[in-house]
Amino acid sequence: MSGGLWFAARGYFQKLPYVKDWAIATLIQALGWIVMGVLRGVIPDWISISVGNSLILLSLVYSNNIILSMFERKTTWKFGIFSVVFVFVFLVLHHFSDFAPKYRISLISFAAGLQLIWSSKTILAANQNAKLSSRFAAFVFLACGVFLFLRSTYYTFADVSVSQIAFGKGPIQDITYLFFYVTSVMMTFGFLMMCIDIFIKSQEESEQKYKLLAENTTDVIWVLNFDERKYLYVSPSVINITGFTSEEVITHTLRNSLTPTSLQYVMSVLPKRIQEFKDTGERKPYSDEIEQYCKNGTTVWIEANTVFQWNPNGSISILGVSRNIDKRKKTEIEKDKFYSELQLLNHTKDRFFSIIAHDLKGPIGGMNTFAGMILEDLDTRPLKRTKNDLSILFQSSGEVFVLLENLLTWARSQTGEISFFPEDISLYRSIESSIASASFSIQNKSMTVKNSVDPQAVAYADEKMIETILRNLISNAVKYSHPGGEIRIGSKSIGDDIEISIIDFGTGISEEIKDRLFRIDAKQKSMPGTIGERGTALGLILCKEFIEKHGGTIRVESELGEGSHFYFTLPKASSVPIRA
Repeated sequence: MSGGLWFAARGYFQKLPYVKDWAIATLIQALGWIVMGVLRGVIPDWISISVGNSLILLSLVYSNNIILSMFERKTTWKFGIFSVVFVFVFLVLHHFSDFAPKYRISLISFAAGLQLIWSSKTILAANQNAKLSSRFAAFVFLACGVFLFLRSTYYTFADVSVSQIAFGKGPIQDITYLFFYVTSVMMTFGFLMMCIDIFIKSQEESEQKYKLLAENTTDVIWVLNFDERKYLYVSPSVINITGFTSEEVITHTLRNSLTPTSLQYVMSVLPKRIQEFKDTGERKPYSDEIEQYCKNGTTVWIEANTVFQWNPNGSISILGVSRNIDKRKKTEIEKDKFYSELQLLNHTKDRFFSIIAHDLKGPIGGMNTFAGMILEDLDTRPLKRTKNDLSILFQSSGEVFVLLENLLTWARSQTGEISFFPEDISLYRSIESSIASASFSIQNKSMTVKNSVDPQAVAYADEKMIETILRNLISNAVKYSHPGGEIRIGSKSIGDDIEISIIDFGTGISEEIKDRLFRIDAKQKSMPGTIGERGTALGLILCKEFIEKHGGTIRVESELGEGSHFYFTLPKASSVPIRA
C-alpha cells in the first residue's frame, strides 16, 4: 500500500499535497508490523515489541501532523516524538518488570487512540469551516480512536487472561490483526478521499475566483475558437465597452465584430501566428490595437492581448483580454493630425519665405533697376521709347502687385483672419469684374475673352473670395496664352452645384508641373508666360483653399502645347436668382 501511494503520488495524485508524506507514514507503520510480527521470535521480544509498537505509534504521529499541516494548523511534532520515546522506554522497562502484559497494550492503545482522535477533531473542524465537504475520514479516524480508548480501558481495568493479550495465539489475536489491517486501509482510503475533496474544492474556489474576476473586471475576458471563428466565452463587462451583452457577443463572428480595416489586419496576422504556435508550441503573447463595432452603430478602439492554447479535440482557442483604449487612440489620431498640420504649416512657412526671397524680391529688384535706367537718360530718351518702357514697368508692377496681394491674402487665410460670409451672388457679374481687372494684360496681348456664363446663374458664395479665385484663374489663362489668342469662360449645372470652366489654348502644362499644382507641400515650378510674365503657383493654391471652403472642388485638364482647362464647382444659390 505504501509503495502504491508513492507511485500514485508521482502519477495520478501528483497535484494532491502530502500524498508522498502519507506513503512514508504507511511505510513506517508497515515496518512496525514487520518488526513486531514477522521478526517476532527471530529477534528478542523486548526489541520486537518495543521497536515495532513505537514505529506504529510514530506512523500515527506522522499522519496526525500531516493532517494538521493540510489544514494549516499548528503541528505537534514535539509532543508526538516525546510520546513515541516515552512509549518505547516504557515498553523496554515493562519487559523486564513484573507488571502484567495487559498494561503494555493499555498504554499503546491510549497513545495511538489520542493521535487518531486528535486527527478526527482537526478534520471535523475543517469540515465545519467549509474546507471539506465530507465527514467520512473524520468518522473513520474517530471510530478507530474511540475503539483504541475502549481497548485501553478494557485492558487497564478488566481481568484479562494471557490468551487474550495481543501477539499471543488464538482467534482473538487474529481478529485484532485483521482489525488493525482494515483500519490502516480505511484510514488511507479516508485520507485519499480527503485529499481529492480538498483538490476539488480548491478547483471550485479557483473557478469561482476567476469567474468573479471575469464578471467584475472592467476589461473584457474572452475565448475564441479559431477554427470556427466563434466566441466560446465573453465576460459580462463587454456591455460597458460595446453595449452588447455577453450572450449577444457569443453569437457574433469576427466579421461582424470588427471594422473592415481591423478584420483585414487580424486575418492577415492570425495565420502566421497560428502556424508559429503549431510549429513551436510556445504560448507567445501578442498585443494588437483594433477597432470594434458597438451596439449603437459607433466604433471603439480596444487593445487586445492574446495567447493561443490547444483544445482537447485538437482545435486551437485564442484567449484574450480586451481593454478600452478609445480615448487614448483618438488622442493619438488627433496628435498625428496636429503633427501633419504642423508639418503643413512648416511647409507653408518655408514656401512663404521662398516667395519673399525669390519670387517677390527678384521682380521688385528688376523694376528698381529698370526705373533707374530710365531716369539716367530721361532727358535724351525719345518720348515714344519712354512710354514703351514705362508700359513695361507698369505691367511688371501689376504682376508684382498681384503676387503681393495673393501672398498677403494667403498669409491671412493661414492665420484665420479672413472672414467667410457666403451670400447669393451673380457669377456673370463677378466674372465681368475679374475680366476688367485683367484688361491691361488682355489688351497688351490683343486677346479675346468670351464670358458665356448664364447671366441668371447665381451661386451661394463669398463674393470677395470668388473674385480672388476668378482673378487668379483668368490672369493665369492670359499669361500662358499666345498673343491674339482666345479665352472661354462657361458654366453648367451639376446637381446642387454650378461648375465654372476657364479654357485657354496656350502653352499648356507639363505632367510634372500638373502633379504639383494646388499642393503647398510640394516645391512648385512655375513656367514664364508667353511674353516672359513672371508668377508663382501660389495663386492656384489660394484658389483651391477658397473653393474647398465653399465645399467645392477644382481640377485641371491640360496637354503641353494644347492649352489648359480649369474647372471648379460652387454651391447653387439658396434663393431666387438675381439679375445681372
